[in-house]
Amino acid sequence: MIDADKRKAVFLLHQEGIGRNQIARQLRISPNTVRVIIEQQGQMPLRARSDKIEIDAELLKRLYQECGGFAQRVHEKLVEEELISIQYSTLTRLLRQLGIRRGAEPRCERVPDEPGAEMQHDTTVYSVLLGRHTSQADRQLAVPALLEETVLEVLSGVQPLPDEVLLR
Repeated sequence: MIDADKRKAVFLLHQEGIGRNQIARQLRISPNTVRVIIEQQGQMPLRARSDKIEIDAELLKRLYQECGGFAQRVHEKLVEEELISIQYSTLTRLLRQLGIRRGAEPRCERVPDEPGAEMQHDTTVYSVLLGRHTSQADRQLAVPALLEETVLEVLSGVQPLPDEVLLR
């Protein structure tokens, strides 16, 4: 879509007598686009989306109630019982527009990170089995400390390389 300023420039250049191809080269747009803009006299076209399918709002509300709020089931009933061919995405948009169905809720709430503010963090105590050693510590400290200790032991020849590393 060509913005309003560029449309106005195309139309003004045309009124000054500059040719369609020259306008297209100067503004780096297609000559056909220039032709269409000139036909529209530089005005933005007013286009409102018109639905190709119209479904009675009362029917949607009734089906939504009957199906217990399951949009997928509403879609199945519309297609199978009411013989209305509609895409699922179109149905969910119509349900949202009618206020019948809310949009997907976010999985979690965002909390601003402010310097000096209290923050939540994982305080779970994990049992870590690394080679022959078992230790309990929080996630941030347990694995790096034990790995470092075991790597040093392996490199110094005190202990053979462990076969597996398990977190429980």
